[in-house]
Amino acid sequence: MKKKLLATILAAAMVASMAACGKKEEAPAAPAETEAPAEAPAETEAPAEAPAESGETVKVILVTMDGLDNHWVNVDKGASAAAAELGIDYQWMQPDKKDTALQIEVLNNAIAAEPDVICVAAVDPVAIVETLQSALDAGIKIIYVDSAAELEASAAFRTDNFAAGKQAGEQMLKGLEEKGIKSGDIGVVAFSNATQTSVDRTSGFIEAFEGTDFNILEVQYGNSEVAASQAAAENFISQNVVGVYGDNEPGAVGVGNAAAANKDWEGVAIGFDASSMTLDQVDSGALYCVMAQNPAKMGDGAVRAAYTLATGGSLTETDVDTGAAVVTKDNTADFR
Repeated sequence: MKKKLLATILAAAMVASMAACGKKEEAPAAPAETEAPAEAPAETEAPAEAPAESGETVKVILVTMDGLDNHWVNVDKGASAAAAELGIDYQWMQPDKKDTALQIEVLNNAIAAEPDVICVAAVDPVAIVETLQSALDAGIKIIYVDSAAELEASAAFRTDNFAAGKQAGEQMLKGLEEKGIKSGDIGVVAFSNATQTSVDRTSGFIEAFEGTDFNILEVQYGNSEVAASQAAAENFISQNVVGVYGDNEPGAVGVGNAAAANKDWEGVAIGFDASSMTLDQVDSGALYCVMAQNPAKMGDGAVRAAYTLATGGSLTETDVDTGAAVVTKDNTADFR
């Protein structure tokens, strides 16, 4: 009986033990206890942080030839507007006047500020190469605005100055024809013999007279100063030239002033760059016309390209002709 009772007790214990073991084996399958994988995404949100790094503010500095010429003021307007739209840390730096040594000093200050991109209009295409190379060596990208140096850069936004200069020459021929003038001497007041912009505008202008009976006198330089440009233009007028051309805004203003001061002169005066002063001179008749660039477009394009490069993008076009237009009495209002 005891044996039978003992066997019964042992059998019951075994059943209970097996039942308990069965419950332990089911525990791992309990969904409420093993939802760790569902929590994983909360610990792997790092990709959402990436934009914070790649979205760091892009820093761009514009360095122009000077800060006085209205042309550079308008380049800055286009650049600063684009920078504001894109959220760029933007700064315009410039020397007090067109001077290579002063521009190099400004460029060195710009490099020390460690921007992502420097947009620069070169006063001298050769003299600033070493300075620009130091910027490239520091990991700073270079974009040319208006006037390039002899160093490869990421992009350039500029007028085809040779073509625009030739167009200015063709306009002078048109003005001379209207006055019935078929031959004579032509004077050119350029702003520099070193800056490629000036060289191209002068060369293009001179080419327009090839095969004609007009003679181009030795080029005079106004150094981007209105007074010096006016003196050069008045000197030409005293030599009985039939036409005078000023190849930038201060040169154009100086030429226009000279034409206005010599009311008996019956020649044709033409300038380059549209500003409030040159447009007034066109309206008054002192200047027959001026060639208008698109400085705001240069600044806008350069800053947008700088942003693209600084954020890892690539440019589809790296040498952009921003164009030029002829401004006469008929359309000055469109450029004010």
